[in-house]
Amino acid sequence: MIPERLANRDLRAPFATGDLPSSARVVVVGGGIVGSSVAYHLTRLGVDDVVVLERGRLTNGTTWHAAGLVAQVRGTHALTELSKTNADLYERLPAETGVETGFRRVGALSVARTEVRLQELLYAVSLARDAGIPSEILEPADVKKHWPPATTDDVVGGTLFPTDGTVNPGDAALALATGAHAGGATFVEGVRVTGFRLGRGNGTRVPSVGAVATDRGTIACEHAVIAAGLWSSEVARLAGVSIPLFPAEHVWVMTRETPGADESLPILRDLDGYLYVRHYRGRYVVGAFEPRGKPRAPSTVDEGGFVEFGPDWDHFAPVLAAARERLPELETLEFEHYLRAPESFTPDSNFHLGETPEVRRLYVAAGFNSQGIIYAPGAGAALAEWIVEGRPTRDLAEVDVARSGRWQNNRAWLGERTREMLGRLYAVHWPGLQAATARGVRRTPLRDRLDAAGAVFGEAAGWERANWFATDESTREYGYSFDRPNWFGPVAEESRAAREGIALFDLSTYSKFLVEGAGALTGLQRLFTSDLDVPRGRVVYTLACNERGGIEMDPTVTRLDEDRFLVAAPTLAQRRTEMLLRSGLPPDATVTDVTSGFAVLLVTGPRAREALSAVTDADLSNDAFPFLAAREVDAGWARAWMLRVSYVGELGWELWVPTEFAADLHDKLVGAGPGAALRHAGFLAFDALRLERGFRSWGHDVGQLDDPFAAGLGFAVAAGKGAEFVGREALEALRAGPRTRRLVSVRMTGDPGPTLWHDESLLVGGARRGFVTSGAFGPTLDAPVGLAWVERDEPVTQEWLRESAIEVEIRGQTFAAEASLKPFYDPDGSRLRM
Repeated sequence: MIPERLANRDLRAPFATGDLPSSARVVVVGGGIVGSSVAYHLTRLGVDDVVVLERGRLTNGTTWHAAGLVAQVRGTHALTELSKTNADLYERLPAETGVETGFRRVGALSVARTEVRLQELLYAVSLARDAGIPSEILEPADVKKHWPPATTDDVVGGTLFPTDGTVNPGDAALALATGAHAGGATFVEGVRVTGFRLGRGNGTRVPSVGAVATDRGTIACEHAVIAAGLWSSEVARLAGVSIPLFPAEHVWVMTRETPGADESLPILRDLDGYLYVRHYRGRYVVGAFEPRGKPRAPSTVDEGGFVEFGPDWDHFAPVLAAARERLPELETLEFEHYLRAPESFTPDSNFHLGETPEVRRLYVAAGFNSQGIIYAPGAGAALAEWIVEGRPTRDLAEVDVARSGRWQNNRAWLGERTREMLGRLYAVHWPGLQAATARGVRRTPLRDRLDAAGAVFGEAAGWERANWFATDESTREYGYSFDRPNWFGPVAEESRAAREGIALFDLSTYSKFLVEGAGALTGLQRLFTSDLDVPRGRVVYTLACNERGGIEMDPTVTRLDEDRFLVAAPTLAQRRTEMLLRSGLPPDATVTDVTSGFAVLLVTGPRAREALSAVTDADLSNDAFPFLAAREVDAGWARAWMLRVSYVGELGWELWVPTEFAADLHDKLVGAGPGAALRHAGFLAFDALRLERGFRSWGHDVGQLDDPFAAGLGFAVAAGKGAEFVGREALEALRAGPRTRRLVSVRMTGDPGPTLWHDESLLVGGARRGFVTSGAFGPTLDAPVGLAWVERDEPVTQEWLRESAIEVEIRGQTFAAEASLKPFYDPDGSRLRM
């Protein structure tokens, strides 16, 4: 019989020692489910020199009190790839290690109280189908059959994943640790990490980890992993590294025994009630992810392990009321245990995984937002592969620790944001959903002007950005929808202004770096794939690739002078781009983050010259100012760099101006605008326009596993470049290889139907061939449009795409579409060169 245990404090690892080795190839800080998984998977890859350090006893941090829910499908394809192996691993570990994990495939059932919630649940069904995970769509009567004790009168439907299950969290961690120990790993308990020894070799400016210091000595190492649960942020600070996460209270309660709590019941998730219910030894366990969580400062959490805070029935009351609506017997059923204990949450509800930007060979696996049991197997495998291979082997952009700015590790800000993030797990995951807490922390110099113009703001990397501009008929609040949110009208008008007249975008949130010095050109030539030895005043779109040819970043580089360059990257890539530059450039090249120093105004559209001619006497003709040219000019009363580029696919210029001059320049542009039909536009229009034109977005459409030629970016890899650059050998091999996987433009045909957002499944000839990476409604095309990866055994060609029946699966239904290797709007890019 499979044992069941929750909140188990009695587990012991007989192989754990108190003796500290003097060295190891890899040191893992933290002996919970995640640290044990990293060690286990390292040993499976042949790395037997691993030491795991635990301050207390194994599993005494967060793992011991987890509810043990095992779900194989998550919100995106990339996250599902990390989670889908968990059930199989937990199931086979007992035979391999002799330690029972308590895994039982009881299934998982989610119910919807509203049609909106049902639509969200159906997204997960498509993800399951793509991953080969069994799934079922349930009618209300089916829900009752699977969960007889539940009331289903208010249920409109549900989904069932029959191969999901439950596990004993502590036992699962112990099984992983036992397997790691059998493979050569050493586990040391009762040792506190006090610091890291860092070194710089080969003249690099970014340090590498060389040793881990503890209260009982120092361990030399080649790699170190921080997997210390809610303490990971504090441990990382010892190395000067930022890991934004913050503890919050997570609650589950256990009833007394009851006949209704049959062991065959699947996990029940009532997301609209912010609760889950699982069977446990003839009892119900009811857990909560309530809308307003309770953060706990790290200083208030006892370091001794096995921490509980005691009952707080008042806080739990709203969730308990919802649980009693679903399970009426809870009205009279007594509770045996109220567990309230700390877990760690991140500012965006995605965990942190990967190499830290500030210290080479120092890795993070932390901040799992109460999903450590779900993700530990996949995250441990992914990180072990990264360490062994020297690069990511999976798509980890969503969880890359470098996505978070260092500023986000402010404890006061984190505490406020964490109130919302705990409940975000069970909230409806609307497209474009905005955080309500800890807002306004980063503001562009035009924020007040845009607000006065009717801007409705969204957050990106803490920046307040204008997402759209309300009209007289539209409200300045978000009206979310999976099909037609309330911003569709204004976004269409803003897009029309960019396509037919003039649109003004505030792009000040771009990540911006000045690279200068004697080694600037040489270093940039080695780091990037394009030839950057161009004349002064030239903008180059380029790629940073890894040794395998994967795309690490896709910035623009503008040569301002012989030894002075401006590097511009996406808003969310500030920390990552800085890491790439600092680690990839020689010591005689200076890197300065000038993100806050420059505002950027994009004036774009076929009549852009009219508005710009009112603020500058620069010659804006094609002969004098061609596409991809950069000029330093007087603009208004400011001195500005004008770059002739436009990510929306129209004639346009970016005006780079010191922040203190931005408001005045904006006012002068707007003052010139009425006669020239200038209109403010926001980032939702910006995104829709770039998708119509087929422009790629790093971290969404392309990433570290994607080669430029498959992504349609081969033009950015210089074939005849005189200088060597990272990945050149691999890229030349890829240039000549077959294209069996390609990034294509997708457009819905027929009635516009549902809108594309991301991760919708793509079917070609009825076979599941890929998925949408980013999508929007294209106002110019009057159809949903996006980008999608397509894969087959033979080359993906335009002819094959044209002749195939292509469909997009959205919330369980398929819709006709077409796909093309070229964008559907202005495929030859002539409008950029007007």
